[in-house]
Amino acid sequence: MLSYLDTTLVRVPESGRVDVAGDEAPRFGFVQREHVSATMEDEAADFAAASGDWFFVPSRRRLTLYNPGPAPADVLLVRFRASEAVPAWPANEGGSRTFRLPRSRAPAEAFAASAGAGRFEALPLETRLERQAHLHAVAAACVAAARAAALSAEDPLHRHVEEARRAIRDRFDEHLDMEELARLSGASPSRFYQAFREHTGFSPHKLLTAVRLNASLARLSNAPASIMAVAHSVGYADELYFSRLFKKHMGVSPSEYASRANRRIANLCPVFEGDLAALGIASAFAPPRGWEARAEELLPNLRAAKPDIIFTHPVPDDIQAELEMIAPVERIVWKGPEAPSWKERLVRIASSLELPGVAERWLSLFETKASNARTHVNEKLGGAPFLLVGAYAGGFRVFGPQRKKMSDLFYSELGFAPPPEALGLGFLDTERIEDVAALPCDNVLFLLPDSLPVSFGFRLAAEWRERKSGRTACLLIRHSDPSLYNAAFYESLLDQTVNQLLRGDVLKSPYEK
Repeated sequence: MLSYLDTTLVRVPESGRVDVAGDEAPRFGFVQREHVSATMEDEAADFAAASGDWFFVPSRRRLTLYNPGPAPADVLLVRFRASEAVPAWPANEGGSRTFRLPRSRAPAEAFAASAGAGRFEALPLETRLERQAHLHAVAAACVAAARAAALSAEDPLHRHVEEARRAIRDRFDEHLDMEELARLSGASPSRFYQAFREHTGFSPHKLLTAVRLNASLARLSNAPASIMAVAHSVGYADELYFSRLFKKHMGVSPSEYASRANRRIANLCPVFEGDLAALGIASAFAPPRGWEARAEELLPNLRAAKPDIIFTHPVPDDIQAELEMIAPVERIVWKGPEAPSWKERLVRIASSLELPGVAERWLSLFETKASNARTHVNEKLGGAPFLLVGAYAGGFRVFGPQRKKMSDLFYSELGFAPPPEALGLGFLDTERIEDVAALPCDNVLFLLPDSLPVSFGFRLAAEWRERKSGRTACLLIRHSDPSLYNAAFYESLLDQTVNQLLRGDVLKSPYEK
């Protein structure tokens, strides 16, 4: 376990340096402002840390901070006591020593407020518990980053594949030389391409094409830009080549797509928003959930929006009649026994917009990713049974194979093995983690709404480990809140699952090596 001690603010003057003495307690550093380079005792290489970066300082290790910039840099040093080791980075890794906490600056803000606040024991109980939770969240992120660094150190090819994938994601609009990326990996081109396909499900060229065409959809649907301008903005110098490629994949030309996608769409069901996004389309009018209770207030706004088509879930007959007086209405059932699957719904929405090829292409890419995910699930988990558990502020829901919305993805699509005892289960609701842990399965995949702090998930994983004897595996997958069971939602869950398996984030404990 880890125990928070205190926080110190270190200010490094512009173009200056500060030497920080070693301490019996290990520390986490956080760059609050500007950026620094740092050197630790007994380490020849320094490392850079930008604003928002965390880094780990082992016990008894002196630290030198350099500020090359024209303004003072602020660094927080958070001391803590550890009853178990926090892993260091591999000495030969050669990459970044820093890490970040996804979607959360709360720990840094809380520790900054604690700087110079006096003895920790004198703080209110609620504040002390909050500091402890934030400390564990930082430690868990440190462990995950150190594991990823260790994997890269053992397998440099893995690191180069990840760098190539990030380059495609972030710089798709530039000229990317795949042969050069392969050469930098040190492996033969054939081995690099094989490793890239094993990690992503695609060749580098196919992934680049997919990313570029995805970007082109939004640019064609959301702004009256020329085809040439869109082609250039996503990395294609030849407008005619882009047009041929687009039609081959989407079933329509860029100009045909633009004319159909630029219709004004009113979407009255939030679930459909992620389906429209998969088609590259943003709705022109989208009221919040529960709008029916304020229909008299919202219908004038809908009329003023002048939609060309209205997508809605089933509504009372009087509201349906009002909608039909405004624009053509596409009524789609999204839940219950009569509802089509999310994939069928995506095709139906696309067909209503005369864009079925765009949906079919999206589903083809999804199936390629899902097939790759099944391979990783089989290799990493070896058929071990997993509970599928939604965790919320007020309790837990265990999803059995009979509960289609979640189990169809994880148990059917991705190949997770359900526990035999859960085969006939729809779902089980409980307020207590003890009831979930009492089920005869050691491994769990927790689904966490993004409205909960990151630290909640790591505390949950730690408690699961404590309640289960022997080796256990735990995955933490975050999702939008509320759960909107649409194309974008499922793609996010799939991508997170694969990324965690590739990084080795199947947590046996948040603080184990």
